[in-house]
Amino acid sequence: MRNKKYAAKQALQLVPFFNNLPDDEATSLSKRLVLRRFGPDQVIFHHGDPGGLLYIIIKGKVKITHTTLDGQEAMLAIFGAGDFFGELALLDDSPRSATAEALEETETLTLHREEFIRYIGDNPDFALHVLHTLAQHIRRLNNQISDIFFLDLPARLARQLLQLAAQHGQKTEDGIRIELSLTQTDLAEMTGATRVSINKALGRFRRAGWVKVGGRKFTILDEEELQNLIQISGGSI
Repeated sequence: MRNKKYAAKQALQLVPFFNNLPDDEATSLSKRLVLRRFGPDQVIFHHGDPGGLLYIIIKGKVKITHTTLDGQEAMLAIFGAGDFFGELALLDDSPRSATAEALEETETLTLHREEFIRYIGDNPDFALHVLHTLAQHIRRLNNQISDIFFLDLPARLARQLLQLAAQHGQKTEDGIRIELSLTQTDLAEMTGATRVSINKALGRFRRAGWVKVGGRKFTILDEEELQNLIQISGGSI
């Protein structure tokens, strides 16, 4: 039981909202976390569903997507153990702005909005920390928008592959293998491109010896060259 409580506290402190909490406060708040399990391809919540819960992944992987009115789906992100999602629901209790789906057997710890709001009310200093965290989140979104305007497609693809490698990479003899099953359509959705243009850019990366593609697996062979490509195009890691 003690180990489970310790693991819950560790998971809570991975979330930027809570990573500066004093140890005793983190312990107290972690007792309010609830374990939830999901099977492969199980939808955790749909776009438009009521919010109210923060999810912290302790095992598995989760895909975040957005579906347009005409039925087109865009993949926004893939999260793994140590990541979290649904944090905006803690603040405004609005409907979900995206769909979350488990890609494999997944375990999460959840925190209800009422517990979060109660904690803010009791800890004014914590509210300032939340505002600071939100400001950082907005800056990241601004950077993503800048990428669309100022980076060409190969540079956007290079950045996306490097980010996926940082989140889900496994070092091998060849390089860093991204431990996700990804299609070219997935990469197109994540970079705001078409599948055909992604195919062309990947072909360039393969010929240059920067990336190896095997089925739905991608291995970064030359991280430095991908970083150089981004810098030349006008961005940075």
